Amino acid sequence: MKILDRYLIKNFILPLCYCLFLFCFLYIIVDIFSHLDDILRNKVPLAILFQYYASFTPLVFVQTSPIAALLAVVYMLSTLNKNNELTAAKACGISIGRMLLPIFAVGIILSLSTFLINENVVPKSVITAEKIKSDYIERIATENKSLKSIKNLTVYGKKNQLVYAKHFDPVNNSLTGIIIFERDKYQHLRRKILASSSVWKGKEWEFYNGVIYRFNEAGKVVGSPLVFDKKIIEFPETPQELLRYELQVGYMNYKELKEYIDRLSTGGNPTLLNSLKTDFYFKTALPFIPIIIMLLGIPFALITKRGSAMAGVGISVLAGLVYYGSIYFSLALGKGGVMPPLLAGHLSNIIFFITAIVLIRRSPS
Repeated sequence: MKILDRYLIKNFILPLCYCLFLFCFLYIIVDIFSHLDDILRNKVPLAILFQYYASFTPLVFVQTSPIAALLAVVYMLSTLNKNNELTAAKACGISIGRMLLPIFAVGIILSLSTFLINENVVPKSVITAEKIKSDYIERIATENKSLKSIKNLTVYGKKNQLVYAKHFDPVNNSLTGIIIFERDKYQHLRRKILASSSVWKGKEWEFYNGVIYRFNEAGKVVGSPLVFDKKIIEFPETPQELLRYELQVGYMNYKELKEYIDRLSTGGNPTLLNSLKTDFYFKTALPFIPIIIMLLGIPFALITKRGSAMAGVGISVLAGLVYYGSIYFSLALGKGGVMPPLLAGHLSNIIFFITAIVLIRRSPS
């Protein structure tokens, strides 16, 4: 184990840290240049810029830590193999599996760190970063009304209202194709509101060409539907809150997302529910990605002989990119309803874990 002890810090942990630092640095540089005009035009203070990029660092860490772990483990094993030190270790009776234990101990710590940061830090930090971006960096763009329309907006509102809109236009502060399910504190449906459109009037929403159905505790319609051409309906969310909530849904943690899905299950849009359930199950698969991608890199590192260690690194990175591509492909199938959300969230992990184990067993021992 002395061979591994000597290389573990120098050729694994340090390269891992270097890769994480490099990815964060490159992200900041690219983002600065992409927003340089806005930063200079709005004279964004350095303190605000520091807070903005510090807020994005946890997300960059979560997204890049698997690739950093892959590069580190492949570089270490390729170097050991190239210098025939793996052969020397095996001649002393030390198996490859035993030598890999300390590496995977670090990998497990990295996976747990990724999960905890993604659950507890990333949601709040991304919201903070997006708020700084809209308030300071892209202020001119916001004032010039360059925001894009949002399709299939679904919000569980403050007044126990499940609100669905086919389109939300943040430029004109308007909604179209609206359905509102209003419930009491016992989750009994009280009213169902349909409207063709609604416009924010500064303090309230005005709805047009709609109908209101009222329900008793048994869920049956009470009285005649109320038809209206124009009506003010209590809906306390402002357009800014709708935008912010749309962003927050994408960065909810495990518990928040599960509660949100449970609420929407009583009357939410099926397409949105499929998308949210796929994201939910993927959250449970996310912690295993660093471990699986490290396993995937091992067999390619072990085939590197006296040639350059970069050969194993290049092949492993290609395999990692295929792995990531399969993740996004299966997630797209799940969100589109082609594949069950549970399977979509875990399919790539299952396939590539089995693939990695098979390749490791067939690699030179």
